[in-house]
Amino acid sequence: MSHLSRLADAHPDIPPAVLLKIELLRHGVRLLEEDSGTRHYHHHDEKGQRPHVEVRAHLQGSIQLPDGPHVFIAHNAASPYALHRSERSLRLSVDPRRDGREEVLCEVIGGPRFRWAADRTSGGTPMATIFSPSLGGACGPIASFLLRHCEFTVRDEECRFCSWVRMGKSTEMRPDVAEMRETLRAIHAEQQSIGYLAFSGGSLLNRTKEADAFLSYMATVRETGIALPPTVAAIQALDRADSVRLQQAGFDYVCYSMEVWDEVSWREVLPGKNRSVGRSRWMACLEEAVDVFGPGRVLCNFVAGIETAVANGFDSPRAAAASTLEGFRWCYERGIYPKYAVWIGGGGARFGTRPPAPLEYYADLVTGRQAMYNEYAIPVPDTDCHRCLTQSCEGDLAMLDPDRHGLGAAASPAWQRHAPVAIAH
Repeated sequence: MSHLSRLADAHPDIPPAVLLKIELLRHGVRLLEEDSGTRHYHHHDEKGQRPHVEVRAHLQGSIQLPDGPHVFIAHNAASPYALHRSERSLRLSVDPRRDGREEVLCEVIGGPRFRWAADRTSGGTPMATIFSPSLGGACGPIASFLLRHCEFTVRDEECRFCSWVRMGKSTEMRPDVAEMRETLRAIHAEQQSIGYLAFSGGSLLNRTKEADAFLSYMATVRETGIALPPTVAAIQALDRADSVRLQQAGFDYVCYSMEVWDEVSWREVLPGKNRSVGRSRWMACLEEAVDVFGPGRVLCNFVAGIETAVANGFDSPRAAAASTLEGFRWCYERGIYPKYAVWIGGGGARFGTRPPAPLEYYADLVTGRQAMYNEYAIPVPDTDCHRCLTQSCEGDLAMLDPDRHGLGAAASPAWQRHAPVAIAH
């Protein structure tokens, strides 16, 4: 029996391509070819920004599976899955026992590889350290890490799934505004359109000061005169007055991510956020933000599966998934749009060496999430597109109801004319 057949038999209610996507996210991929992804920069990884480093360790991107799902891929030398080139095609194979008996699963289409991601500004700064192709999305979304420092790391209180804050010495605290404008113009000149623009970064104990950076850089990108795509501020939960400031500055969405729903797991996984804000206040900020931005324009992400890494936590994968689904429902009932990302281990994260959440956990999670999607009528964010949601399956399952899901601005016909999904390597 083939590997895919075994997956399908174990979970017959979930499309096999979705199960394979979850597997690739859980385990990563051995990228056997240096041209299978785009080189990325951890913003605190000073060594990784030097010219002569192991290329594969810094590769990430996306691939499109035969039945349509687009999946984020990152190199993991220990993964049972491998991506390799045969003549002109990319093939995905699996060696579950790592005994040299690889089974070819399917041919895949490589995601976009943009020239600007390998270019430098006039000042010599890699453009990929200023903006990054967001999770390898095929519609060209970009993200910028505005704060290259997280104060939670000072007392070893960073989020336990986060790796980019412990990759080495930071070369700069914030991107230079002139280089930011130059890079954005280069991106727009090549892509012609951008799926969405996400601002993120490290956390500060003074959340108003953290919001100041988002306001400053939003003004910077507006000064370019480029028509902006849907914008989202992925930031710590802010009090009402600061939420108002973000809304008035022109952000379309805010994402105040709970990351974990279970109260015990919250304290264990998010020690910095637990001390500086607290779970109850975080939830209150989410509700206040709905009053400011409106229903469906306040997002809340969960790192799905990280709760299974908490010692003495849940009795079973099903109980862990049920907890996170409870968080989804709490959001839906308050006009907050719940999102999730499959937990990816590795890197320098505190929980990076702990086993990934079982496939059974995700089987319960994705089917439960889809049931709620059908139950609640909150508008799907314009930042969402099944080609850009490479680290979750919500877009793939939602395409079963395309009339309601829509594709958002990120998948407009105008973008299709500029950059078809399959971009040549």
